[in-house]
Amino acid sequence: MINTNKIKAFLTCAAVLCLSAQTTTAQSSDETAALDPILFAGTVVARDITGISFETNGCIVAVSETARRTGNAQAGQVLVELDSQAAELAYETANARVADLEAAVSERQLAIDAAEASVNRRTQEQALVAKEFARTEQIFRRGLVNEATMEGVESRMMNTNFATDQAREALASAISAKARAEIALKIGSLELRAQTDALEDLTLRAPFDGVLLDFEPNVGDCVTARASATQIYTPSKKSVEMYVRVNQLVGQTPSGVTIGAPVKIKRFNGDACNGTINWIGTQADVENQFIKSSIEVDETCAGDLYLNEAVEVQTLPNAT
Repeated sequence: MINTNKIKAFLTCAAVLCLSAQTTTAQSSDETAALDPILFAGTVVARDITGISFETNGCIVAVSETARRTGNAQAGQVLVELDSQAAELAYETANARVADLEAAVSERQLAIDAAEASVNRRTQEQALVAKEFARTEQIFRRGLVNEATMEGVESRMMNTNFATDQAREALASAISAKARAEIALKIGSLELRAQTDALEDLTLRAPFDGVLLDFEPNVGDCVTARASATQIYTPSKKSVEMYVRVNQLVGQTPSGVTIGAPVKIKRFNGDACNGTINWIGTQADVENQFIKSSIEVDETCAGDLYLNEAVEVQTLPNAT
């Protein structure tokens, strides 16, 4: 007869082992799910777009056909030229004015040099007449010369002193005239700089190497100051924008969406590019509960991506 106690013990042990196996399988499944990559849809955008505007009013007389055809520009490349006839005339006038003022300053310096030489001569003459006056005065006191001779020496001394004072006044006037000429030259130089800037503003240049957006100017078009001409961005500096559900950020299961986490950016042709999550928004869309996030694309492959290209973003298992 079969021992019922042994049968019950065997069935109990089998049930425990089965339950343990199911628990282990469930835990393994949860861990695998936690490590599975998550896919997001993303759009390629430029990291920084710089606007280029016209600096002044004018009509377009030349456009870079290379830039318009290829959409690419190099730093300093001339993109658009406006009519510069009036500006060039104003520049030449200001330049000639500065040359005239520089010559005036040189003339004032020559006047100062001449006045200084005159002062030196008059000072030396004054010293000689003073000695003659002192000597004649001693002789006059001894009675060796008459009063008329003494008066003649006094008259020469007075004339010499007067001439010396006049020379010094002329020197001061020459110095003042040079100071005024230098002020006029400074004003003229500022006007020349303003005309130089105005002439330079008629030429639109690319600020750095990059790709142009909406660059479609035409010769003959007239533009106004601060009107947008085009936009430019560096092709190696791109980002991918994606939207993440709130529950993927705050759920118990890690999603790999954290700032600094690496991701893989996949294109439709199968190519892939690495990236890093560098920004996660702080405000969710009320209706769909999506939060905007951004990925910085590796510069080694960012140049191959097209602007506004739809891509697939895959989180990596080690992102958590």
